[in-house]
Amino acid sequence: MNELTFNILKIVVSVAAALVATYLVPYIKEKTAESKYDRLLHVVATAVRAAEQTIKGSGKGSLKKEEVMGFVTSWMAQHGIGITEDQLDQLVESAVYSMNKNPYD
Repeated sequence: MNELTFNILKIVVSVAAALVATYLVPYIKEKTAESKYDRLLHVVATAVRAAEQTIKGSGKGSLKKEEVMGFVTSWMAQHGIGITEDQLDQLVESAVYSMNKNPYD
């Protein structure tokens, strides 16, 4: 391989690497993060429904919420997802509201 061909090949590889670093890597990170948080929403909704089914009796909302928060916090730690306790609280409340509004979803 002569020097001109080698230099052209170096330029092409450099441009390709720059394009991958500029566009492809951020795109993959974004899609991975979206996937994680979609799974988190599903886990929260499932945990809320499970608590509703397993903890029977009136006036046990705080116990149900405590169980859900503990389970989801543990799940997030295992899967490397970090949100604040307030954000998790809002997700749980949203899941409860959704479940009460659409009980058959």
